[in-house]
Amino acid sequence: MKSASTIAVVVWSAALVGVLAAPFLGHSSDLGDNLIRNTIRLALAYYAAGVGLMLFLGPAEWAASGRGVLARWCWTLAWATYVIHVGMAFHFYHGWSHADAVRHTEEVSSFGRGIYVSHLFTLLWTADVACWWLRPDAYASRPPWIGRALHAFMAFIVFNGTVVYETGPIRWAGLVMFAVLGALWVRARMAKLDTKAA
Repeated sequence: MKSASTIAVVVWSAALVGVLAAPFLGHSSDLGDNLIRNTIRLALAYYAAGVGLMLFLGPAEWAASGRGVLARWCWTLAWATYVIHVGMAFHFYHGWSHADAVRHTEEVSSFGRGIYVSHLFTLLWTADVACWWLRPDAYASRPPWIGRALHAFMAFIVFNGTVVYETGPIRWAGLVMFAVLGALWVRARMAKLDTKAA
């Protein structure tokens, strides 16, 4: 699985270069919008891959197994792309003004302070990635409710960002992503129940 992790990083690097270069090479009429949308799309692709892999990890696999390492890389690359996306949004949409970000959130959701939920999302994801890299054994043995609570919160935010507040292809892609992850979750649960019963 080490080679799979290497491939995931190489593919991500190439995709990120493509995502960042495409609007420039295509002489985009809305450079900022393209960069913001395309970085979040790449982040979501790696988010889905990371979560999909995590669903099938056994307790001993989180810290050092090949599949666990691949899941950690996908999760980390999703987070890194999301951080780039946030930077792009603050640069192109808000001119690095937090007040403007609050105003924009108010316009979109009618709850300007909802921006702090986004900040919490970023903080929790950052802490989760850091913990998985810095203390993989502790991460692997943490109480299951911590991971469940984190992923439920993150899924709620991602669902709202891709399905509730988006339209067109992004909404459909979000629905497909959640349907696939839901099917994988059911399959993983059934596999774990079969293992316990055997």
